[in-house]
Amino acid sequence: MEQNERRFRLKLNLFDGIVILLALAVAAVLVYLQMKPAATDDSGAPATTTMQYTVRLLETMPGTGDLVQPGDKLRDVVKNHDIGTVVSATVMPATDSIINEETNSYVTAEIPGREDVEIVIETTATYGEESVVVGSGYVIRVGEEIFVRGPGYLGSGEVWSMERRK
Repeated sequence: MEQNERRFRLKLNLFDGIVILLALAVAAVLVYLQMKPAATDDSGAPATTTMQYTVRLLETMPGTGDLVQPGDKLRDVVKNHDIGTVVSATVMPATDSIINEETNSYVTAEIPGREDVEIVIETTATYGEESVVVGSGYVIRVGEEIFVRGPGYLGSGEVWSMERRK
């Protein structure tokens, strides 16, 4: 005798249908949000906004901080990109962590004959998912090393902070 094979049959009621339709709608919205293009202005270019970021030039020669003036146009030394305009500059003594051999601990000590210069820079920027691209195509990230040149001075340091302006 032959066995009766039962075919698989999906039985859905009204509640199951509503739940499936809601799940499909949520999935469609999530796919759309992931696939939509970046916001653009009327010209078709990515939307830009004004931002300020802080760069700390480390261990510069004494007097470098006095050369940095608000309004100076800064450029990247390596790729020769415009990176913004100086808003303000603050000079502070250069410091480093050294070992105190008596207590076997690290202490912060001033470096004689050197100074750190903290520069606040303003520029236009385009925000991506993983990076910020300033005016001329230069990509910046907090913590990355940057090499800057201004009128009569140059130095290297780190990007310490970024702040979006409205």
